[in-house]
Amino acid sequence: MEIRGSSGQGGSGPGAITPDGSPVELYVDTGAHGEDEVIASVLPPRADILELGCGTGRITRPLLARGHHVVAVDESPEMLAHLTSETVRSSIEDLRLDRRFDVVLMMSFLINAPDEPVRRRLLETCTHHVRPGGVVILQRHDRASFAEPLVMDREDHRLEIHEVEHLPGDIDAATMTHTVAARTWSQRVVVQNFTDDELETLLAEAGLGKVGYLTPDHTWLTTHLL
Repeated sequence: MEIRGSSGQGGSGPGAITPDGSPVELYVDTGAHGEDEVIASVLPPRADILELGCGTGRITRPLLARGHHVVAVDESPEMLAHLTSETVRSSIEDLRLDRRFDVVLMMSFLINAPDEPVRRRLLETCTHHVRPGGVVILQRHDRASFAEPLVMDREDHRLEIHEVEHLPGDIDAATMTHTVAARTWSQRVVVQNFTDDELETLLAEAGLGKVGYLTPDHTWLTTHLL
């Protein structure tokens, strides 16, 4: 199955593929690789969390195991079918629930969407759903990961980053090809990079500020309502 996104993103491989090119079957068996620890470091006890773009729940499950309540949002019914927590099927841009949360979590460098109107709507969704005094946690793309072609091997999983392009306007594109147990998926990813100053300006325009970086590479950050 193959789906191409309007901004040049898309994917191919066995099983269902989401509109942005994410292969569902690949992520079903993919667990957290330390992301849950980064997130947990800033969570209050028994937090009420809105997870935007939850996928198959690789981060949802560890958060639930820590005693948090998670409302998991994704536009893919095939992704949501793998979760047992409270779920909402919606695109992030269009989500407008009549409730607010202690924490709004948006990972997978969705903030680096290459289309400016989409980025604006994503952040509007975060602002709409975080309660005063709450926190928005964002994962930002690390430009070093698309600096050049790369092959990484882990047990029976090979990841190849290839067809790398550095485009005008500080936009990067690359194809990520995963091979697991003789099955192969490819996903074309396009990202808009930001400097710290540019990102903080973008957040401020959405009514968010007080940025705090959680990792030395500044890929994980928190922000709050202004």
